[in-house]
Order: sequence, then C-alpha cells, then structure tokens
Amino acid sequence: MSNVSTVNKLLEQIQALSVAIEEQKRVLFDLEQRRSNARMTLNSYLDPMARLPLEIQSQIFLDVEPGTASKVPHPLAAPMVFLTISRLWHAIALAIPRLWTTLKIEALPRRAGYIELCNLWIQRTQSLPLLLSLEGARGSLLLDPNTQDLVTRHRDGLESLNLGLSVTRWDNLYPERRILVRGPFPALRTLHVHANEGISFSKVDEWLDLLIAAPALTTCTFDNMSFNGMTRCTPAHRLVHPALRYLCFGEAYTFSSRLTHGNTATLLKYVTLPALQTLRITNLDIKESEFISFLARSSPPLRSLSLVFNQRWPPQFMSAIFKSMPTLTRLELVRASWSDPNFMLTLLTAAQDGALPLLHTLRVVMHAVRPYKIDYLRLSSILRTRRTTQQTPLAVFNSAFLRKTLKSLRTFRQLAQDGLDIHIGPKGQNLVL
Repeated sequence: MSNVSTVNKLLEQIQALSVAIEEQKRVLFDLEQRRSNARMTLNSYLDPMARLPLEIQSQIFLDVEPGTASKVPHPLAAPMVFLTISRLWHAIALAIPRLWTTLKIEALPRRAGYIELCNLWIQRTQSLPLLLSLEGARGSLLLDPNTQDLVTRHRDGLESLNLGLSVTRWDNLYPERRILVRGPFPALRTLHVHANEGISFSKVDEWLDLLIAAPALTTCTFDNMSFNGMTRCTPAHRLVHPALRYLCFGEAYTFSSRLTHGNTATLLKYVTLPALQTLRITNLDIKESEFISFLARSSPPLRSLSLVFNQRWPPQFMSAIFKSMPTLTRLELVRASWSDPNFMLTLLTAAQDGALPLLHTLRVVMHAVRPYKIDYLRLSSILRTRRTTQQTPLAVFNSAFLRKTLKSLRTFRQLAQDGLDIHIGPKGQNLVL
C-alpha cells in the first residue's frame, strides 16, 4: 500500500508541476508579447517610417518596389523580401494588394510546391487585375501541367499577359512542340509576345485562337516572330475582333533597329479590326492587295500608322492606302534600301489631293540613299502645299538620313519660320537649324 500511495503522490506532483510549467509558459509568452509590443511602440517613436500614416507607407513600398522583371516568386525578390524585414513591414506588404499583381514565371516544369507559392502570391492581389509574364526556356513556351493549371485557375482575372519565347535550332525543326496558353481570357486587355531571336511559325491558327480567347483585348504586340511561306489558315479562323485598338508587329523603329526584322504582317490576312487606332509594322511583306483588303473590310479609325518597307510598292498602291485612312494623324514611313532616292517623295505625293486631311505628324526615314540626289525643292513644295491646303495643316515633319549632306536649306528654314516643327538630318543633329 505504501508503494501505491507513493506512486499516486508522485503522479499528482508531476501533474501539478506540468500545470505550473504551462502557466509559466503562458506568463512568459505574455511577457514576450508585451516586450515585443513595447519595442514596436518604441520603434514608432524612433523610426520615422513607422510614424508615417499607413497610406504614405504603402505608397513608398509601391514607389521603391522593383519593376516587372524582378517580380518572381523568390525569397530575395520584392515583394517577398518585404515580409522578412520586420513585423510592421510584413503587415504593410500583405495589406497592399497592388504589390502582388505582377508575377513572372519561367515556363519550366515546376514542382507543385512552387505552383502553390505562385497561387498564394496571386491570392494576395485580392481580385485586383493580374499581370502575368511567362518566359520560355529551352525552346517553345511549353507549359507543364502545373503551370497550365495555374494559368487556368486565374485566367478570369488576367488583365495583362507577356509571353517570352526562347528557341534553339531544334525548335525550328519541330514547330509542333510549341504549346501556347489556353483561354478563355475574358478580362485580358494587353498581350505581348516576344522572342529572344526570330521564330518562324508554320501555323497561324494557334495565334488566332489566342486572340479569339481574349475578346476584350485592346493592345497586342508581336515582336521578333514571323510566319513562313507554308502558313495556312482555315476559314473558321478568320477573326473579327471588335475591341483591338493597338496592334504592333515589331518594336518601334530607332536608328539602331534591324531593318531585316523577323516580324511579318501575315496575321492581317485573317483578321478584321474595326476598332484599330494604332498600327505598326516593321516588315510590310504581304501583297498590296492583301493589305488594302484588310483596310477595306476593317474600315478602322486609324490615328497612327508606321510602316517599314522591305520591298517597293507602286505609288498608286500607297495612294489607295492613304485615301482609306481619313482619320490618320500620325504617319511614319521607313524604307531600308532604294535605288531611287526620290521614291519616298513619290509616296508623299500620293498623300496629296485631299488624302490624309487630319495628318499632323509626318516622319520619313531613308536608309542607304544618296541624299545629294534627293529633290529637296520638290520635298519642300509638298510640305508647303500640305501646310496651306489641308483641313489640318501639317505641324511636325521629321526626316532622318544616315548622311549629313543637305545643301539647300533656305526653303526648309522658311517652313520652320512659318511654324512647321521640322527636323531634317540624323537623330542628334537638325540640319535646318
């Protein structure tokens, strides 16, 4: 009996000690919490950042946070790094949904844990519009099932999509390997597709499918990609897109641009764009009749047009183009190589006779020409005529040459004195001044 009594007393003692320990843990935790709160209060007095209103702190986070290229789901990349600085920064970062609206993912096979991290990232946006960038690796944009599931899960809130394609020599041999993201994307407004080097596609259907899946799309850019001569498209893929306002094939032209850019205008043969306001083509390689047909069936309210010619089109063709665009206010014409240095003047003449009545800005870029053989008197006459006879007088004229030869400047200086914002010569030098 004595042994049993001793055992019971020891068990009771252990139980009492356990209760006391748990109580002390609660007391210790409470003390640590109070100490932490006291430190936070002290920091609020000593740290200028902590004394700022939450709205100002949030704006600072948004202003200093790196751009789209850095927004990857990595502990050392913003905004995730903000979570590790302090409890205050952690709370602020989670309280700003805009910090999490941009996400960049390399389109490689990913483990489910990584994809769940991306899902958690996107959930922090609290249903704000999402900007998603998918960067291809080792060839096509080949999405693994986990990444495809991520895109599918959040496609209803996707407002901007950036597709970065990478290629190897094997990808050009097996174009059927290229698997695109699949819609529908009801909220998508902006689409940018670019490649690390020129990609030639044999199928246009998959890209038309992507446009069909985004009926609210307003801005679309295809950069450094083209379609080869084997391209075919079924009648079912002839698309009328009612919302697209900005369409670009290639980056904006600069003096350093490659005039043999990989982009082509093939898509225009299969689309009708009645709302199009801006069109930029860095390789206008389709037939004249096909381009005129696109303009005729679309009847778009074009405001800005930029064309890079790699072939010589007859002036009557350009005249037909100009007459079909009465709303145009900005025109840029670039020609890579001409045997006739006055060919562009012929095109500008086609813009006369009441065509382009609202034209405000005209830019002409001439490469590999002999500037000393250009008929500058004729050019100045064209500009003066447009200044004095059109519904909207020409306000800006920019003509770029790779050479600096220009002997007759008097007529152009007179145009400048009459109010024309005129620049003739290389980018960094205006020969008129």
